[in-house]
Amino acid sequence: MSPPAPGPGAEASRRPGPSLLVFTDLDGTLLDRETYSFDAARPALAALAAHGVPLVLCTSKTRAEVAAIRARLGNRDPYIVENGGAVVVPVTAADAPPAGAVRDGDEWVVTLGAPRAELVAALRAASAETGVAVRGLSDMTAEELGALTGLPSGDAARALVRECSEPFRVLAGADDAPLRAALAARGCAVRAGGRLLHVSRGSDKGAAAARVTELQRARVGAVRTVALGDAPNDLPLLKAVDVPIIVRSPHAGELAAALPGAPVTDVEGPRGWNAAVLRLLAGAPSG
Repeated sequence: MSPPAPGPGAEASRRPGPSLLVFTDLDGTLLDRETYSFDAARPALAALAAHGVPLVLCTSKTRAEVAAIRARLGNRDPYIVENGGAVVVPVTAADAPPAGAVRDGDEWVVTLGAPRAELVAALRAASAETGVAVRGLSDMTAEELGALTGLPSGDAARALVRECSEPFRVLAGADDAPLRAALAARGCAVRAGGRLLHVSRGSDKGAAAARVTELQRARVGAVRTVALGDAPNDLPLLKAVDVPIIVRSPHAGELAAALPGAPVTDVEGPRGWNAAVLRLLAGAPSG
C-alpha cells in the first residue's frame, strides 16, 4: 500500500487501533454514472490522503482503463479489476511478491478469474443452447461500446482489452434466466453492473478484496475494512468488509435488503460517496 501521505490529518493514521482500508467501486459510486467525473468527491479523496488511508479501486473495468483513472486520481495503492478477476499490486506497495503473482512492469498481477477466451466460449454456448441472443464486448467495436456507455473513444478502446471477464447485453428484451442457468451449469456467474451484465468464473469482488486485505494485514497488522458500491456486482465486496456503505442508485433497495443495517447515502454517485467518506473519517454514520 502507499505510505501515509503527510497532511493535516496524518496524525490520525498513527492513532492506536486497526488501520483503515477503503475499497470503492467506480462507475456510479466514485465516478458519476454519466460524466465519469469524480470532482464532487475531491474533498473526501483529499481527506483520505491526509489520513494516510489506502483507497483500493474495485471495479469491472480493465487494467488499461484503471491505469488512466489512477493517474487522474494520483492513486498508488493496489487495485482490483474485472469484477475481481485480478488483483494488481504496485511493486512499491508490496514488501514481497504476493502469492501467485506475475510481475508485469512495475506491478504484480494475481489472476483469480478464468481466462476471457473460456468465458466467451461459455457465453456463446449458453446463448446457442437457450436461444437467448446476446452481444458481448468481444463482438463490439470501440465505437459501438462508446455509443452504448457514453465512454470517449479512447476509454471505450481500453474497456475492450479484457483478460478475465466478458461483459455483455441481452438483446431484444429476452428473459435472461435460462441463460444464467446455462452459464451456472458451466461454472460461471453472471452479475449486473451499471449498464451491462458480466460473466466470470473463479472469483468476485469480495474474494479479491479478501486477498488485498490479507496483504495489508501482513504489512500493518489489524485492519478495519470499508467498501462503497452501488450495483449488484458490488454485493460480494460489500459483504466481505467490516463496514459496507451503499451508494444510492436504482439498485439501493436490492442491496439494502441483502445488507440489513448498511447505510445508504442520501444522494447518488460521487456526491454521496464524498459525504459518506467524510462522515466515516469523522466517526459519524455514513448514510
